[in-house]
Amino acid sequence: MDARPDTNEAILSVRDLRKSYGRVAALRGLSLDVPRGAFYGLFGRNGAGKTTTLDCVTGLAVRDRGRVLILGEEIGLEPSPEAKQRLAYIAGHIQLFGWMTLTQHVDLVASAYEAWDPARFAELCGVFPLPMDRRANTLTPGQHLQFQLLMALPRHPELLILDEPGNLDPVVRARLMESMTDILRAEETTIVMASHLLDELDGVCDHMCIIEDGDALLEGPVTELTRDVREVRLTGAMHEPELDGVWTIATAGNEITVVVRDFSDGRAAEIIAQTGGQIADLRAVGLQDFFIALTAGRDQE
Repeated sequence: MDARPDTNEAILSVRDLRKSYGRVAALRGLSLDVPRGAFYGLFGRNGAGKTTTLDCVTGLAVRDRGRVLILGEEIGLEPSPEAKQRLAYIAGHIQLFGWMTLTQHVDLVASAYEAWDPARFAELCGVFPLPMDRRANTLTPGQHLQFQLLMALPRHPELLILDEPGNLDPVVRARLMESMTDILRAEETTIVMASHLLDELDGVCDHMCIIEDGDALLEGPVTELTRDVREVRLTGAMHEPELDGVWTIATAGNEITVVVRDFSDGRAAEIIAQTGGQIADLRAVGLQDFFIALTAGRDQE
């Protein structure tokens, strides 16, 4: 896709965010910055703290500690009415009014948001066809998420936050990603998406934060974080390498595949010396493999 504008201005900033549920610490001092105009991926394993982060940012959960700035405004327990006009949060756990029809929901949202665009809504009805005369409590989980998109996108939000849209079927998920790409090209919208579908975000997501145990494991532009990461397949290997930033992802007989951060000729020589093997294949690593290797590498430490 086309390169996004590069700016140091953060549309969303989080500092030292902490949240516990009883004795369980869900967030342990998380800090991150989302540049204006970015497609920002928030990645992490189940229980890492992705949903808690987004709930604290949008006011659905009360943070224990930390600062949150949205659209240049430091917020208290939840965004101000002015900020809510300019952002949208879409998540499977957000409740609708079950007794109201979808049309009634749309009428309510259209009256509440100044930027509501009827033409955009009509266009999106073709992307996400839903039974508008039905009550909200009859929707499937996938339809529930689609309907939230149908209500959010015609508002032209400056900041669009999505939490784990993975319960959509493949066809609808493809429509979602196409819609996200269209938004990036046509509108000045910043997108934050928490997801485990990293393969679908490859080439779309330009910034990312990987959360592990309630804190940021790493954060920054995707191109910078993955530039010197390589998957290396060695044959004739007798030992697994034991080097910082080198993670074994597969072993079969005398063949070992590792993912290497900060790859260089010197690193290659170290790996060959430690394993006793020879490099048979070398390739760049996509987001999915990068995430798996990084988090698996944490388990190996």
